[in-house]
Amino acid sequence: MRAGFVVPAIISCILACLLAFLLATPLPLSAQASRGSSPAGQISLATSSLNQLSDLDAGFLVPDSFKKVREAYDRYTRVIREGRSARDIQRAYSEFDAALVLAREKLERVNEVLMIPLGKRAAARQANAPAMVPDAYEAAERRIERAISRLEDNRVSDAFAQGQEAAMLYDEARSSVIEMSLIGSARIGLAEAEKKDWDRLAPASFERARRLTNEVTSALDRGEPLSVALRDKAQAADYAVRRAIELAARIDTLRQDSGNWERVLLSRERLAREAADMAGVAADFLADDPQAIMTASLQSLAAKQDSLVLLLQRAEGDAAALRAEVDSLHQAIEEQQIRLSSMVENYQQDLQRRKEELDRERRELRDYLYEKTQLDAAAQARERFSDSEATVVREPDRLTLRLIGLSFQAGRTEIPGGARGLLEKLGEFLVLYTQTRLVVEGHTDATGKEDKNIELSRSRADAVMQFLSDQSGVEVERMTSTGLGSAQPIASNNTRRGREQNRRIDVVLTFSRER
Repeated sequence: MRAGFVVPAIISCILACLLAFLLATPLPLSAQASRGSSPAGQISLATSSLNQLSDLDAGFLVPDSFKKVREAYDRYTRVIREGRSARDIQRAYSEFDAALVLAREKLERVNEVLMIPLGKRAAARQANAPAMVPDAYEAAERRIERAISRLEDNRVSDAFAQGQEAAMLYDEARSSVIEMSLIGSARIGLAEAEKKDWDRLAPASFERARRLTNEVTSALDRGEPLSVALRDKAQAADYAVRRAIELAARIDTLRQDSGNWERVLLSRERLAREAADMAGVAADFLADDPQAIMTASLQSLAAKQDSLVLLLQRAEGDAAALRAEVDSLHQAIEEQQIRLSSMVENYQQDLQRRKEELDRERRELRDYLYEKTQLDAAAQARERFSDSEATVVREPDRLTLRLIGLSFQAGRTEIPGGARGLLEKLGEFLVLYTQTRLVVEGHTDATGKEDKNIELSRSRADAVMQFLSDQSGVEVERMTSTGLGSAQPIASNNTRRGREQNRRIDVVLTFSRER
């Protein structure tokens, strides 16, 4: 009996432990049903549990218990199809649940007692033993079935013993498959050659083929793993058998026709003559044996080869000198490239510094022009407008012209006739600074509701913006208007004079830094 393999045994144990874990993981249906007690949910859960039990090969491992589970499931589904009462359905469901729990317990017990043989069975099936060695596999199947039957009768010791015998039979079946895949063709070839008595025609070749085949068989019998070396030896044995058969077939052909021997001898002479011609040796087959001519030719060729080797060595020396010179040139080129790279890098750094300096100078110039333009605009505004016409307020980012000379009557949006000259003067000023953005702000006093004030102030700002566009040619694209109501007073709303001052227009100029 062939010894089992260590690795398959470990795999078998792992598979059996995993199967036991899968059996222990699912909850009984009675516990799972609490998550969904609807009839549809129950029958779905029951069907899933039955399929899972079938996937665990319960039909083979616990056939009687699995049969009872199937019968209970059929009764349960039949009660549902017949439209029986909820009580009958629940009773049938409970019977199925009980049969399922019992089958799981027995399945777990089978996997505990027969863990090793079941693992060996899985390994044999994976090796395709049912198809490759059906008789050996069926013998193991009958033994495991007897073990399962003994376990169903609670004869644990007998079941364990039968299981161990089944494990050995599964191992033998699997080993037979492996042996067939490695040296099956070699064994068949040897057997056919012995029937034809060809091993007598090429005894040395067949002896080598048998030796290699027996070495592979002995290694498998010892349970050695399928290493690369063992597979290579099996391939060598198969090749040796095929080569021995080929030689025996040729010798057998020679025996059948005496003229074949002449052809063989002439073939030897032809090979010796070709070798002699290549070596420049005189071939005299009356004085020398073809083997002696072949030996002399090979010696002459070997001497020529030695001469060629010397020439090659000298050529390699010259090539080494050339490679050294080329390496020196490459090194010089690399050093020159490094210097050029350093020069380019320094040049790029110098360009970057100059660019940064130009950018800095450009920013400074832009800031200077921006500041100068604002100062110039403020000075121009103060020169053009009297204190009674406009107040000039300069801030860091804008210039505000508060039109003191433009005062709206309460609740009115029409521009007073006396203020038209002021707005014309404002338009002449604004066209001088085409790079500015203009915001016309409308303000009111605190009289009345604020939403009305905002609407009124916006209308007044719109009227001023329209006047500047129509009368002074200020581009509409530069201007926007807004109404701020009474949110930003510049005087008290408790006096008539203060309210007049709050009913005002502010023109805000913002200057662009781009040039």
